[in-house]
Amino acid sequence: MKLSTLAAAADVSAASIKYYIHEGLLPPGQKKNATTAVYDETHLHRLALIRWLREELATPIADIAELTRAIDDDSLPTIELMGVCQELALRGNSGLPASAQRPPGSPPFALRTSGTQPTEDSPAPDRYDELVSEVIDRLGWPDEESAARNALARVVALADEGGYPATVESVVAQCRAIAPLAQTHVRPISVEHSRDKVCLSVIRGITVSNRQLIAASALAHASLSMMSRSSDD
Repeated sequence: MKLSTLAAAADVSAASIKYYIHEGLLPPGQKKNATTAVYDETHLHRLALIRWLREELATPIADIAELTRAIDDDSLPTIELMGVCQELALRGNSGLPASAQRPPGSPPFALRTSGTQPTEDSPAPDRYDELVSEVIDRLGWPDEESAARNALARVVALADEGGYPATVESVVAQCRAIAPLAQTHVRPISVEHSRDKVCLSVIRGITVSNRQLIAASALAHASLSMMSRSSDD
């Protein structure tokens, strides 16, 4: 398809497409002649990913560029690419404090050499890391280094410091409650999808889950508060 057709199909302006190509987020079209290039479905998939990140998460261009480099790196296994997506989703719309995330400029967890430890800029104390290990063990889930694992340990530490201590039992209960929802988002991801579509599915699934959980938590806190006040009256 021509640039104008691609722009219409992706609902993105031609100027934006040219900008994404210039910034390296989108591969250039195949030259048909000196003045015309043609584009295909792979460009549509990439533009759908970029558009969602920009509109839903206001993701900076630099972060999108980091993700697209990972997508285009064929030596990076899809499962590790999904880890990069998970980290980007956590960074973009999770409510996590900066201390629970990867510091800017450090390599993504999924791109680190196997066996390396989390950066010292945002570690969780050992006892919270051990708590997360016990949680994962009780759930029977794989205990692998990841953005999500590091974030959970750090958030539990921050909650404890703020006077809201978590226990293994309480975190296990939360994970078990969340698992069915997460499974519905994992199931549609197919190895037959393009890497761009896999990334969009992962990031969108985590974001939707986060938003639902935050809203449900707010509802629970508000409702229980109202019930408590009513009983006091």
